[in-house]
Amino acid sequence: MTRPAVHYITTPKAWAVYIAPARVELVEAMRMIAPCSIAEIAAAIDRPADTLYRHVDKLRKIGVIVEAGVRRAGRRFEQVFDLAGDDFRPQFRDNSPRAANKMFNDTMRSITKILLRTTRDAVAAEQIVFEPDRRNAMVKFEHAWLTPAEVEQLREMFLGIKRFMDARKSRREGRLYLAAFAMVPVHRKRRARVSVARSASRGAAKPAPRAASASKPAVRKRLKAG
Repeated sequence: MTRPAVHYITTPKAWAVYIAPARVELVEAMRMIAPCSIAEIAAAIDRPADTLYRHVDKLRKIGVIVEAGVRRAGRRFEQVFDLAGDDFRPQFRDNSPRAANKMFNDTMRSITKILLRTTRDAVAAEQIVFEPDRRNAMVKFEHAWLTPAEVEQLREMFLGIKRFMDARKSRREGRLYLAAFAMVPVHRKRRARVSVARSASRGAAKPAPRAASASKPAVRKRLKAG
């Protein structure tokens, strides 16, 4: 059965269930091997099968995973599962800025945890190679001023990386890699103070001090003189 290209998750509560790090990894493994059994998922993500049943059940209840029948495995039968779509995206009925920003923050936290754990395990196994002609890992951190058109151009570059990775999910050549990428607008909380300091350092004229108000005794003297 052909899966839909995208399955939309329509509530923040369901997205919170889906975006837990263990479940994101589980779904990502299924994108490469489904339809599959829990035993096959366990082998793909290197976790004990008995720890995955509750995650599969939670994902089934929110419609991300679907039951795809039963098949014989040796002398026994096993349940087979598939995904409701090739990819999963939020499309909340509550489209408020607050819901959207919380969704993005929760997603970033989950992906960051997966990236850090994957990096830690690769480093512990001394799998990172930095020889010039064999380099197999990289990380970059960049700031730049972007126009709305350039933001869209950068977003399309990221989507190009995603399409590149998606096209290679079903094959078994080379070794497994994780690619994570992010783009976030920068908000400076102290922007006003920084701007003032920058203007002063460039020789900008300081605002003239306000004239001192007349003291109360001086006002009384003028009243008497009048």
